[in-house]
Amino acid sequence: MISGMQSNRGSSSQPTNNGSGGHRFTLAALFFAGFCVFVTLFTSVTFLPLYIRELGGGPVSGGLQNTVFFFSGVLLRFYLGPMADRHGRKLPLLIGTVVSATAPLAFAASGSIPALLAARVYHAIALAAFLSAASSLVADCAPEGRRGVYLGAYRFVVTSTILIGPPIAELSIAAFGFTGWFLLSAAVHLLAIPGIALMVVPKLKQRLQGDLRGSFGRVLRSPTVGSVLTGIALLSVVYSAVLTYVPLSAEESGRAAGPYFVVFGSVGLFANLVAGGLSDRLGRRRVAWPAILALPAAMLLLAVPQHPRLPFYASAALGGLGFSAGLAVTIAWLVDLVSERLKATTLALQESTIDTFMAVGALLFGTMVEQFGMSGSFFYFGAAAAAVTLALAYRTARTEARRKAHAL
Repeated sequence: MISGMQSNRGSSSQPTNNGSGGHRFTLAALFFAGFCVFVTLFTSVTFLPLYIRELGGGPVSGGLQNTVFFFSGVLLRFYLGPMADRHGRKLPLLIGTVVSATAPLAFAASGSIPALLAARVYHAIALAAFLSAASSLVADCAPEGRRGVYLGAYRFVVTSTILIGPPIAELSIAAFGFTGWFLLSAAVHLLAIPGIALMVVPKLKQRLQGDLRGSFGRVLRSPTVGSVLTGIALLSVVYSAVLTYVPLSAEESGRAAGPYFVVFGSVGLFANLVAGGLSDRLGRRRVAWPAILALPAAMLLLAVPQHPRLPFYASAALGGLGFSAGLAVTIAWLVDLVSERLKATTLALQESTIDTFMAVGALLFGTMVEQFGMSGSFFYFGAAAAAVTLALAYRTARTEARRKAHAL
């Protein structure tokens, strides 16, 4: 059951571990597999629309395959997310790694758009099985009081794939074509399977019982969990809008969008490492909301007409800080708030929240652009997101104050 506002140092229900040394091979195998999974994820989102064009499709088909992928992941996660709490972390991690490694082979074999859409549904199994189980295992292996640091290191690996994966994919496609990239991706990715198959994971002291609907209901009973998930939804909505519309906005102002995302990703790498450890010391709430607030602030800076150099790159730095630090700390916070048997279930909800609101963000912002223009949309969207962030910060502070008062 929900444990309320547990200490940042975890609880007695956490799996016993011997610190980083006892799980060194497990974490190395997991981080390598996670790197491969996210490279395949991000490069497929970016480059499969171009592959669709080779198959004779247009922009609508290119967008449709990504929509099919993300929403299939959300639906499949209702079963595959809680699997890690029922049967342990290893089974869904192995399923996710195998599917992610073989999905590029399915892409290469698809000679038509319907076949590629079917391959994307297959690929979504990895999205549903691997992501929440991986975060859960990192939390299981973290020494007491260092959960934020370990989850921050894992998010560092994830963020690095955004910077490394697309350029490698672009070079490979230019040299060998799409089929060559798919085969190369699968060959490297297959190397991750033995590590996941051979790693030893901490045993669960408690296993999830009951139906899936009841499991998700138990997670959402905590008002703090609801607030943290809302914060993650907010991050996802704003990030989706920035990711989709900064290139168009920069083009209107005569700027290149590439340097913006280089700064965004580079600051995000650093923020992943720092934010987790800082929240271990100061508490999740004190770090999470200021970090999340940085992303709406980045959007407000993009509202400055013609994108002068200083506001443009300040926006990139604040955006990278807000998204990466905010996500690293909120994931650690969610893990703190629930018992061991609901950990992966909670993180499955977190991943589904990201996928759903990433899809919503671009659509919502695009609708606003038609009404208010690009600069006006950045301003109103950013201001609304900042207001919601402040309201959530106030709510969680009140909840924590009431809990402390009752404890006295």
